Amino acid sequence: MSPATTDETGQRPRVKATDVAARAQVSVATVSLVANGKAAGRVSESTVRRVQQAIEELGYIVNQAARSLATGRRQCVALVAQDMTNPFISAIAAGVAEALGTQTQLLLAVSGSGSQEPDLRHVFGADVDGVLLDYPVAVPWEATEAQRPIVVMDDPKAPTGTSSVCFDLRAGASQLADHLITLGHRTVMYLDTPRPVATFADRRRYLTDQLRRQRKDVRVLRTHSDIEIGAARAKVLANWPSWEEAGVTAIVAASDVQAYGVLGALADLKADVPGRVSVASFDDLPFAAIVCPPLTAISLPAFDLGFEAATLLQDIIERGNRARRSVVLPTHLTVRGSTGPAAA
Repeated sequence: MSPATTDETGQRPRVKATDVAARAQVSVATVSLVANGKAAGRVSESTVRRVQQAIEELGYIVNQAARSLATGRRQCVALVAQDMTNPFISAIAAGVAEALGTQTQLLLAVSGSGSQEPDLRHVFGADVDGVLLDYPVAVPWEATEAQRPIVVMDDPKAPTGTSSVCFDLRAGASQLADHLITLGHRTVMYLDTPRPVATFADRRRYLTDQLRRQRKDVRVLRTHSDIEIGAARAKVLANWPSWEEAGVTAIVAASDVQAYGVLGALADLKADVPGRVSVASFDDLPFAAIVCPPLTAISLPAFDLGFEAATLLQDIIERGNRARRSVVLPTHLTVRGSTGPAAA
């Protein structure tokens, strides 16, 4: 019975590597190399094409259990993150998926918004090859016990011994500070988040330091909201009159999502942006270019963060080298229509 026929139950039998090998007229070992993405430098391009054609024609699917037994790997990586409703996290996940390709599965361990937390015990106890951690937590004992390679993302204070990929926040903050000072802003409201995450603390600190370094008379006021459009909008609606009375001419949000809420509230209040108040933020997600007015933002490439972290993790898994490595991604300011000269 050939793989194209059905058995007595009417079901098509599982296609085996031997079937592909027979169709392509190669060895089973060659099929394994091609199917597992390890043919480069070992199998000629013409043979690779022939095997791939046979795989497609027969509908061959790699037996993951057999592959795991042979390689000692599960071809699965976990991504731990907080608040999948945040488009920044979604962009990270997209970058991770792009780097992993089709040969490695992605296990997502994410929470909703607010105070929910993913269960890290289950993640580190899972049968995965490594963990990508975009979550502010000390690496639990389960990670050490299981000896899982870990790459921490967007955390300038990554746990000792773990590799990391983060942003050069100081560079972007310096550019935004220079932009605001040049436009004449001297009283800035910083919309922070209450989440105890190092990246948010550094965003606020670097911007505040750079503003005060350039002008001693600059005042940076601080408030906070959760990273939700509704929460940021409510904060501005309730407080804008008092902020304006205090001389605030610019609002900087810790994230784009909060900035969207700020822009919505100011539109409701008929407070012209940027004529009456300028708005800027950290992140520069795709929506920043199409909100009204388009948002000035420090570009933190979330997709690149995920891609680089997954690439680094794969390299650690492949080479077995656990030596700590750090990758710092560049940032820059993208100026759009939401910032302008300070109101007189």
